[in-house]
Amino acid sequence: MAERLTFHFEGALADAHRMNFYEAARFQYAAARLMVKLAQFRENGNFSKRITEKFNYNIRLLSQDDGSFNINIDDPGQAETDDHFLSISLSDLVAFVSERIIEKIDESALAIAPNASDAPDSIPPVAIERLVKEVMDGRPLTSGLPDQVKELVRRRVAELHRESRLKENSATISRIDFARSQKLIGMSAPLISEMATALRESAETLEVRSSSQRGERSVLFLDRRMAAAIETAVVDEEITPIIGDVTQFNKDNGWGKLKIENGMRTFNFSIPSDLLPSMRQKIIDSMKRDLVFMQTYFVRDRAGEVVRLVAVGILPMPSE
Repeated sequence: MAERLTFHFEGALADAHRMNFYEAARFQYAAARLMVKLAQFRENGNFSKRITEKFNYNIRLLSQDDGSFNINIDDPGQAETDDHFLSISLSDLVAFVSERIIEKIDESALAIAPNASDAPDSIPPVAIERLVKEVMDGRPLTSGLPDQVKELVRRRVAELHRESRLKENSATISRIDFARSQKLIGMSAPLISEMATALRESAETLEVRSSSQRGERSVLFLDRRMAAAIETAVVDEEITPIIGDVTQFNKDNGWGKLKIENGMRTFNFSIPSDLLPSMRQKIIDSMKRDLVFMQTYFVRDRAGEVVRLVAVGILPMPSE
């Protein structure tokens, strides 16, 4: 199915339909490499290190429209044959890798909502999900909301759209085994990090949207805080099994906290939404037994220190 992907920037220079030339160039180079490599993976189940004329798929850059700053591309879709590795849209693959790279919303993020503005009528956390539902139902966000609240709602909407996409395509996505998933993360993480460069000066937020016969849906949302964290983060390419105690777990979006080393260290973890259905009950059961044996990707800062985990599987405890 053909679709259009829009990289929509708001805030800072973007509101005047401008971007820093260097930042925009780095963003487009990284985004272009990511889209072409995802198209290669969709066809063959792998991707080449170098993008040559032979493997440069027919993704077209469109002219820009006034207002904020949009970069639009058209994906013509796949030919109607049976020899594709995955019959899936590029935005669905963006959802797949984003779920493994972007940190999920946690309780501390929601707790910021009441303080997002000095106004006495700031939105309490309990109202966030109601606003999210309204946006999912097609209603626009109220313009008078504090910026942090609007960004939080848009981030949660993107999470829910990713969850819906991956659920719709669960049978197809199941063809991406651990080995291929590791390669995708190794390729995608530094390119998404490079894309986040555009939120230094040029814009305050980036939203990736897709438009097709199914309508328009958000795929990815980043604000400056998220972009800064992504720019400095390195996602391990190898899975690391780790034993710990799950002390918090949000069964709806897969965010949680894991204590390790006899409680000496605690890390946030997130579970990609396509894996959450198969892992949810195992996590809940493990909280009754104190310990869980997780398969995780470590996300590190520039100094190599682990800052959070991406959980992708549960193993039997060694004694079991």
